[in-house]
Amino acid sequence: MDVGVAWKDKSLNIGFLYNQYLKLDRKGIFQVGWGVRGSHLKTNTLDYTTAPSELTRGKSGLAINAPIIMKNIDTLQLKTSITSFNFNVGFQLSLFNRLDLGANADILGLALGSRRSGFYLGSSGFNKVDSLNLHRTYQEARPTGLAIQLPQDHVKGTLNSELFARLRITERVAVKVSYLLAVSEYKTNNILVDDNRRFRLRSKMLYVGLSFPINQ
Repeated sequence: MDVGVAWKDKSLNIGFLYNQYLKLDRKGIFQVGWGVRGSHLKTNTLDYTTAPSELTRGKSGLAINAPIIMKNIDTLQLKTSITSFNFNVGFQLSLFNRLDLGANADILGLALGSRRSGFYLGSSGFNKVDSLNLHRTYQEARPTGLAIQLPQDHVKGTLNSELFARLRITERVAVKVSYLLAVSEYKTNNILVDDNRRFRLRSKMLYVGLSFPINQ
């Protein structure tokens, strides 16, 4: 079990990760695993931007190398609070029976959170596309419920992934440090410009926590 906190500027991410790893070789250096992560992301007012790939990249299919289309990127300024529960997969190298180096990523899950009011800013301001004059209005939004890990801007919902190092201090306690990428998403009640309702934030954070066995 990993328990810890990640932070950056106006964001705080508190969470736990229950994980199991299977050895791929006799010495147990190479390991693959799975787990369940629960996290609570809380931020001050930050800019969530247009999420759907058909708007951000101009393609509904895989758009790995397609550039971002800035004229399609609108902003929803939100103060957020999201609790998520996700299924997680990972890989690690276990070295010297003391140090683990690895990576993991949430691939599927659910997010919960209350409705929030955000300030909507259209990229082009008031224009003929914005026939309802939605630019610079307050819009209600909730966290996108279903989360699924997909390439680039096809990702949906609230998911975490990390690159980590875990150092065992004793047989029962280890210290874990990681680079955490927290992806969160809100969906507005109303359909906005370009028929968009989804807005995403990617937060790159420093994580510090403790790890300990619970089945020994």
